Amino acid sequence: MNEASFEGLEDEAGLEPHSEEIYPDAVIKVSRDQYSVFEVKRMIEETQELVLAPAFQRNNVWKNEQKRELIESLLMGIPIPVIYVFENEQGIKQMVDGRQRTSAIIDFMNGKFALENLGMLPGFNGYRFKDLPPLYRSKLERYQLLVYVIEPPTPERVKYDIFDRVNRGGTQLNNQEMRNALYAGPATQLLKSLSQLPSFKQATGKSIQPKRMRDQYVILRFLAFYLLRTGQIAFTYKSNLDELLAFAMRYLNQADTAKHQQLTQIFDTAMANAYETLGEDAFRFPIKNTHRRPINMALFESLAYFFALLTPRQVNDDMLAEHIGRLKSEFDVGDYFRNRVDGTTSVEYRFAHVERLKDSLAC
Repeated sequence: MNEASFEGLEDEAGLEPHSEEIYPDAVIKVSRDQYSVFEVKRMIEETQELVLAPAFQRNNVWKNEQKRELIESLLMGIPIPVIYVFENEQGIKQMVDGRQRTSAIIDFMNGKFALENLGMLPGFNGYRFKDLPPLYRSKLERYQLLVYVIEPPTPERVKYDIFDRVNRGGTQLNNQEMRNALYAGPATQLLKSLSQLPSFKQATGKSIQPKRMRDQYVILRFLAFYLLRTGQIAFTYKSNLDELLAFAMRYLNQADTAKHQQLTQIFDTAMANAYETLGEDAFRFPIKNTHRRPINMALFESLAYFFALLTPRQVNDDMLAEHIGRLKSEFDVGDYFRNRVDGTTSVEYRFAHVERLKDSLAC
């Protein structure tokens, strides 16, 4: 197996969460609401005001015994833990803690399981929701759920920190894993599809691991900066990478199939042309001290963007590889590709350079 398969990225800025992060200037809005079980069920099934986020802990799916104990607690009026949701600018709420409890309640009300082995209300063993006495059906529907709503304009990084804290059970989630849950939909499906393209695997020598979604993270960075630099999204970048990536995810979730197909074609062609021109070292800096260096994340997004801009004639320029080689050597000298790679100055430096190179080539 290619030794590159065991390599990581030369820089993984923005991927791992920062447990020591503080937010001196952040505006954090959290409201405390109460909704009846009936209201929550309607918000999920009818009005789609509330979205159940996918669970990360696959081994944490509730067993029937846990579901039945929860229903028994509700019928007895026993308080249950609070629910956390994120609310977006459109007022749509996404549940990030309490999914299992809420799903169990709705499943019971929809007749998907019966009560069994109850310790406190054994008289209801074998009952489904429709079998309960009217008083208890009403009691369950009127049960008040305590909900904490994290509202705009709470920053993305704060949201990730909250998400991590309320969902922490085993391995701490990185930012891309949290982003994958918070923005599940067409955007996450597109990222997964792009990460499986043969052209991407070939151009990177299969060295950007799918583990912990590193591959989808670098692809999302490329897409976000591509959309930003080509004017397809209106966003002011001020070193706020998490905000940009979240903005891009929301855009991709709302984009139609034609846009996804267009972006897929652009990315696929860029990867194919990068490999054809530079081989498996396309996104690596030159060998240093006889050691082949890992793929550099900032170099990947910069050159992927560069190849995405090229016309067919520019791709076939006989001097293209030489031009890129000189540019990579120049990039390798400074700190724009290693330190504070997400800073506004670094981002502008590298993308402006590849744009100038593109413009210097004959069309």
